Amino acid sequence: MFMYFCICLVMLFKSTDFLYAMLSWNVLLAVLPLFIVGKAIVTVGQRKIGGSIFWMFLWLFFFPNSVYMVTDFIHISNEKFMWMIEVERYSQDSGVVYSNDIMVWAKLFVIGMGFFFSILVGLESFYIFEQIIRKNYSKIICYVSIFGVALLTGIGVYIGRFLRFNSWDILFNPLQLLKQVAEIDEFAIQFIIAFTIFVLGSYILFRTFRKQSMLKI
Repeated sequence: MFMYFCICLVMLFKSTDFLYAMLSWNVLLAVLPLFIVGKAIVTVGQRKIGGSIFWMFLWLFFFPNSVYMVTDFIHISNEKFMWMIEVERYSQDSGVVYSNDIMVWAKLFVIGMGFFFSILVGLESFYIFEQIIRKNYSKIICYVSIFGVALLTGIGVYIGRFLRFNSWDILFNPLQLLKQVAEIDEFAIQFIIAFTIFVLGSYILFRTFRKQSMLKI
């Protein structure tokens, strides 16, 4: 994570684009769920019900931050990576020209690196969350909890990206948040459903690869 901050700092000075400060902040928020779920494990082991509930709900508040960075790819939408040029009819050239501006490609790589790190850390915390639920409750409750987390994450990312609220606004600005959420339209529902599927699909893939790698070890 420190290396990523350093890379973003270099990019910030090279491009004077505040985006890289924002990416660093997003990665920091993405790490919090793994730290929080670790606290939940401790309280569950100590059989502190109140503490366990507190840390689990706090994890749920911050978990959307770990998958939120996939939406940061919108920041490359204005960049020109390739374009078409006219070529002679029988020329072997395809007519496709790729950008040779390294800062354009570096921007893509930095966003991709941040997303990759964030989602891996987040899905690991999701896996730990599942294990806690699985050990203490039935399989049905476990599966319902997984779907519920994915759905709430879709809602949370929509609120963060489009309504521009933060996780802590649930506590400090709940009335304004509820007012905005009550006005969601058809697109909001479509986005939430699509993102819920994205989270579930990503988690199933992560869970599958994690189990396969553990078996090989």
